Amino acid sequence: MSALGLVETRGLIGAIEAADTMLKAADVRLLEKTLATGGLVTITIAGEVSAVQSAVDAAAASLERFSGEVCVSRHVIPRPDAELEVLVRLSPQEDAAPESAVPDPGASPPPCGTGPEAGGGPGAEADGAPPHDASGYSREACRSMSIRQLRQLAASLKVPRLTPEQIATANKNTLLSAIERAARKEKG
Repeated sequence: MSALGLVETRGLIGAIEAADTMLKAADVRLLEKTLATGGLVTITIAGEVSAVQSAVDAAAASLERFSGEVCVSRHVIPRPDAELEVLVRLSPQEDAAPESAVPDPGASPPPCGTGPEAGGGPGAEADGAPPHDASGYSREACRSMSIRQLRQLAASLKVPRLTPEQIATANKNTLLSAIERAARKEKG
């Protein structure tokens, strides 16, 4: 991150409008929403200096449509110091993933390995659930799986160095690497 942008609004509707406009106007990340007394809401974004500046300007312009003074203040801090982390979170918050991205314990992902140990090998359970060892899973075969299936597989394998929260928010490459590490570890 090379810039921090702040827009303070009076009321929640203005804050939602400002956040929506900023995220649509430029390649920026929403860091946080801070509520203060008197109905003041501060929206904080991060990104490249020019992107943050244009996003904050776009938010201020969109708030002019509202009656009354909705935009209380706006500011861009280029290249903020790391010590600012004490006051403002400078990296995106890792919230829990939406419910659709959380692995469903009732559903089991299809095996993604190739060869005899993939589907009906000695590690497979009778109900078709994947084996609990990662030896039959290859990166190439897992690439065709959806992100949800990969999350379910990673959760069932209990891949090392990934907590359930990290699995729920991990991207496809992270999950593929974790499953591959688990397979290498099992092979010895």
